[in-house]
Amino acid sequence: MKLPVKIAITAGLIVAVVVGAGVAWYFADGPNTYEVEKTHTEPSRPSDLLADDRLEDKHPVFDPDLIESRPLGEHDNPWQINSSAAVIKLDVRDIRTSEDPAMQRLYPDYASAAAAIEKAGYHVLPSVNLLGGKAKQFDDGLYAAMDLYMARNAEVGVRDVELCVRQVLTELMPTGEAYAWLWASLELGGYVGTDEYQRRPPMADRFIAEFLGDKAQSQPVGFYNWNEKLQRVFRFLRYLQQGFKRREGTPNVVARALRKNAQAREAYARMLDFYRHLTNPFINLSLLPLAEPANADKSLDELAAVGGLRHVEVAFLPSSDAPETELFERLYPEGMPAGADLMMDLIKAIRDGAVDLAPKPNSGWYDYQLHALETLLLPGKGPESNKLLLTKKYKLRLVEAFKAMVTKTRETHVRQMMAAGGNTSVAERGPPPESLSPRLRLEPNPTYYLRIARSYAFLQTYLMTVVENLNSMPGLRADGPRDFPLGDELENMRQLFYGLYFVSCDDIGLKPELLKDENADPVYHRVLAAKWLEDWQHDPDLAVDTRVGVPVYRMPGEYTRFWCTVGVRPIKLRASYVTSPSWRPTPKPDATPADWEEIESYNLTPETWVILGDDFVEVQRKGDATLTRKQLREVCDQHQTKQEIAAALAD
Repeated sequence: MKLPVKIAITAGLIVAVVVGAGVAWYFADGPNTYEVEKTHTEPSRPSDLLADDRLEDKHPVFDPDLIESRPLGEHDNPWQINSSAAVIKLDVRDIRTSEDPAMQRLYPDYASAAAAIEKAGYHVLPSVNLLGGKAKQFDDGLYAAMDLYMARNAEVGVRDVELCVRQVLTELMPTGEAYAWLWASLELGGYVGTDEYQRRPPMADRFIAEFLGDKAQSQPVGFYNWNEKLQRVFRFLRYLQQGFKRREGTPNVVARALRKNAQAREAYARMLDFYRHLTNPFINLSLLPLAEPANADKSLDELAAVGGLRHVEVAFLPSSDAPETELFERLYPEGMPAGADLMMDLIKAIRDGAVDLAPKPNSGWYDYQLHALETLLLPGKGPESNKLLLTKKYKLRLVEAFKAMVTKTRETHVRQMMAAGGNTSVAERGPPPESLSPRLRLEPNPTYYLRIARSYAFLQTYLMTVVENLNSMPGLRADGPRDFPLGDELENMRQLFYGLYFVSCDDIGLKPELLKDENADPVYHRVLAAKWLEDWQHDPDLAVDTRVGVPVYRMPGEYTRFWCTVGVRPIKLRASYVTSPSWRPTPKPDATPADWEEIESYNLTPETWVILGDDFVEVQRKGDATLTRKQLREVCDQHQTKQEIAAALAD
């Protein structure tokens, strides 16, 4: 039986060409070898996690009640499929240069890529990257709305950051340096009225000039360039993130003001708690420890040690930490060698167990998001691993998926981040159809979908305790507000990803596993997700340019290392049964079901898709470089290949 070729939107490079010795090179030394003195002892390497999976290691258990939802057979001869004991092999196939030109180019977004591929005669199926791209647009809009809300909101009784700054100013000497330093934040945020300029401290000029002169800190990036209001919020909050290496002077003065003003201190503590949850725990000190009388004689070194903080500095708004930030600072405390590959350092550390992405009791939203991506590097840790036989080339594609998706996730946090029967009758048997192929409605990665759903549940639970009415505001997009109230859309995203989890489980014959009292409805959420999957081509989030860049390591005055996604690239994916599913005639009402029987191997055929993913590059730019979305996309539009784009970006 001749099968149609289909397409799934998914991650990565055309990794099918990376075989044999190339694979060993890729995960050993990469394109360059280098020596560096590291401050930790690397654990011994695990077994080859990139080898082809072995069928003898797969032991799925047959569950007679786990029946696939797809209708099969003719109207007068329906039948059922049970894939609970079946194993599906996933492999990446070569893309030859002789194929349609639509298969050879990079695209700026998933929608335009899918449209071009469909026009070339292929069918389109959503995948991990497409769904991550959907989430990325919502996440950016939510974070933008939350920054605007925290910086300056109109909710009665809510003390936002602007009001907190103003209350602290009332406790300071108007002629003092601390007053001028704090005033400068309001001016950068555009929060100083015309009538207030008569009280403007002259020293504010110096602080504003110094901040704006440091483009790496003051240049809005990411979604903050959507509009002028977000640009001002970026500068307002980023200014307050500046670190002081000594507690003497402005830090001590502002801390004493917080100690004197209870309302300001309450608003300040609320701000800290908010960003610790919205992104992650902090990497440096806040002013609260300095405000404690018992800490009056303690140095920043002592206070940082007590708080378990790696950066010995204090900020009005501390920056958030991240697993990759901690790793890179541990590996390269004095700067990177020329051949360092930060992304591969992170991937190796996660795969070797040196970095654990499981959320901790104090984790923020970012940790939960990274935990969802872990399954791309360690697919054997997910319960679906017993159901999927992954080839080496497919695992490499998952690695490329991780590279792109961790880049996009970090970029969202760029401002805050520091880098049935009854009777005995039996239904008549009808033969199964001529052939049966795996049914995939989306790329099979249930653990990823479940963990993203749980990340939204974590965020929703927290925001509902600190924001009186999430539906009082919309999320944002580049051209204005999103279509639905923020609270409703957050709930919809939570439900959608739970539904995608249930759909993916159904596709591969895996029984869903939820935590006790987990708020997820297998029936309702599966229907919701299936409905979205039927019409995903019309989702406006998928037509948004997906190319972004984010700084991950900076040596002040010398260089900045960036992670970038530079376009959407086609790849081929092949799925086939390597152990057979079972079938039986659909039982008639009140009839005893027939026994399950394995489908003969000659009745099983593979299915092939073309899958799309984000090409990733890691580039280094001179000095305290910045890279806005506009700058990155202009370079991408001027060049044809990933290699050309990388060379143009690396000035």
